Amino acid sequence: MRSLFAVGLIVAVTAFVVPSSANTDNSEASQTQVIKPAPHYKTIRYAGSKYYPPLEWLDSDDLPQGFITDLRIAMAATDGSSASFDLMLWQNALSAVKNGDADAIALIPSNRRAKDFDFTQPFHYVAHGIFSHEDGVQYTQIDQLTNKIIAVASGAYAQTQLQTMAGDYELLNTADELDCLKQVALKNADACIEVSTTSDELIAMYDLPVQLSSGPFWPQPYAFGVKKGNTKLLSQLNQQLATVIVNGDYERVYKQWAHQIESKPHGLLDIIYHHALWFFVPLALLATLTLCWSFTLRKKVAQKTRALRAELDHNRQLQQQIEFNAAHDNITGLLTRTAFFNEIDQQLQAQQDNAEVTLIITQISNLESMITVFGYDTAFTTVARLGERLNTLPNAISAHFGSGLFAIAVNDSEQVEQVIDNIVEPLFTDAAEIEPHLVFGYADTLCSIDSIKAAELVRRAITALTYAQRKKLKVSHYRDSIEPDANNLRLLNDFQKFGCRQFVLHFQPQLDLAKQSVSHVEALIRWQHPELGLIPPYQFIPLLEESGGIKQLTRWVIQQAVKRLKQGESANASKPLMISVNISSHDLVDEDFLPFVRKVIGDINPSHLVFEITESELIEESERAREVIQKLASMGIGSAVDDFGTGYSSLAYLNDLSVQEIKLDRLFVKNICSNKRSYKIVKSTIDLAHDLGLYTVAEGVEDKETLEQLKQLGCDRIQGYYIAKPMPEQELNLFLESFKSPGS
Repeated sequence: MRSLFAVGLIVAVTAFVVPSSANTDNSEASQTQVIKPAPHYKTIRYAGSKYYPPLEWLDSDDLPQGFITDLRIAMAATDGSSASFDLMLWQNALSAVKNGDADAIALIPSNRRAKDFDFTQPFHYVAHGIFSHEDGVQYTQIDQLTNKIIAVASGAYAQTQLQTMAGDYELLNTADELDCLKQVALKNADACIEVSTTSDELIAMYDLPVQLSSGPFWPQPYAFGVKKGNTKLLSQLNQQLATVIVNGDYERVYKQWAHQIESKPHGLLDIIYHHALWFFVPLALLATLTLCWSFTLRKKVAQKTRALRAELDHNRQLQQQIEFNAAHDNITGLLTRTAFFNEIDQQLQAQQDNAEVTLIITQISNLESMITVFGYDTAFTTVARLGERLNTLPNAISAHFGSGLFAIAVNDSEQVEQVIDNIVEPLFTDAAEIEPHLVFGYADTLCSIDSIKAAELVRRAITALTYAQRKKLKVSHYRDSIEPDANNLRLLNDFQKFGCRQFVLHFQPQLDLAKQSVSHVEALIRWQHPELGLIPPYQFIPLLEESGGIKQLTRWVIQQAVKRLKQGESANASKPLMISVNISSHDLVDEDFLPFVRKVIGDINPSHLVFEITESELIEESERAREVIQKLASMGIGSAVDDFGTGYSSLAYLNDLSVQEIKLDRLFVKNICSNKRSYKIVKSTIDLAHDLGLYTVAEGVEDKETLEQLKQLGCDRIQGYYIAKPMPEQELNLFLESFKSPGS
């Protein structure tokens, strides 16, 4: 009797499910037309989870099984490549692809994973569910898990989602999907959140007292992921996927596993059979039953069809949304960096030799100030509003690279001025709103005789932008002459690696004209680079000031100078040699500078140490400079005004600052014998300094005639090549031992 009901069911299904021969013919035709590309990868190494049935898992013989495994084999057959499988703990599988130990992995795409992976087109969809203990509370929603322990598999999509939601619950990170369910079975966790289909299979395979207690949620696509930037493998996998869909292999593999990866009624024929024994014993009612069942089946098929169509529409919309989100910035709606590069490269390739693209880069230079003063909401509003304006530019492609950095591509360099004028118009009508300060750099394909790609065009435009920022310009056009010096980048990189280990101090003696002896030396920094040789300070000091490394370097110089003073005091206490060290405005505003100096000088005589500060920096930081210099004086450390006479400011600050000496700039000193104006400036400065009780030091003394003139004017000390060039410490010691004054 059971076989009769089975036959009736088959007849009913056959009556309402009509195969489409047209579709079959088209599928076969497509199969014959597929052109197999030469594979980039002969063997593709797949990593995956060993506890993810029926999608992929290791059976009792440690052999890989599952829908995804069979799909990969079918995909490899399309281009003559092969596939190898290494199934392991999920977290290890993710790491294997990131580290290059595997080529690809099947996973749920997400924004966080997009930092490490690129994804193929989706090939399957999954949903998550809440799994509770059979004998415990049946949780139907995540909100019910407040103050509960939720188990998640390490590295799983559920772990990322729950961390992002930041709810009031405790996450228990488990080794794998099976362990997640086992923690609920052992009552170490209140619930496990995992993919519904795979968890149902694991519960059945391992006979766990756990069951699905919620409806499906978080519907997500499943795709293959490759290491970020591996475009060759990504293209190959997308091609394989497209081929198996066209030639019918995907449908064949899916049908083999459909009874496990799709929801299905369980024991339907058995239920019908057993109920039929009670209600349909008379054989005469068989036909009536068949008709009733056919009607019911027709209704169920229609319902299932509608549900399937709705699910397919939802999945299609979801996939379109994912693709849109991946290509567009979520704040401005403009293209992302990757999508923008692809768009411009396609445009350049289409135009080939006649390609003319001008790329404009602009940045909101006061964005950080907006965040600091007004908060993120104001900054986001400004970025979004500027994005809206860029979206309205005619015949332009715009993108937001993040952090207020925008790109605009146009086809004509003559449009640049008009585009910039449109962008800089006020964004806000309310006077209380803060307008963005925009700086522009642009480059075009005409600046290169070679073929150019989007990434290089963007780099050149950013180079022009950086140049404009450095030179305080609003707009700058790229040209070869503004390219950064590769040696500068190398020096910054080496400084970050080695710190001050490659630096040395040179010392330049100062002659006391009254005593005709060397009483002071100035400590001058040099970079003894192992490959570039001895590098003078003018080549690296500006770089370190811009990068923030000058603080570390200045403190190293002070430590070395103090070390030299200690050696000198212990060797010859009767003739202490005073050392001058240059400091900058960075040190004046650094709250840690004075405590550092106090600590480093230790037990040396602080009066043997002099800090030289450039006049222009004293003026810029006059209030802070007054405070720092006074505190240095209270420690016994002297201060000097360096490059005096170049500040073009009032001399009144000398009356306010506790400085002990001024150093005359070499620009005035070198011409005192030949230029009456220079002579008068130097003479009046020396007289003024002496009237204020200050010592004077003349820099740049190159000959005996200048020395004699300075001596007549009453200058206290001189420094320059006529006395001695800057020299290493060992040479300085020899110089001091054999010194004979040229003015004696």
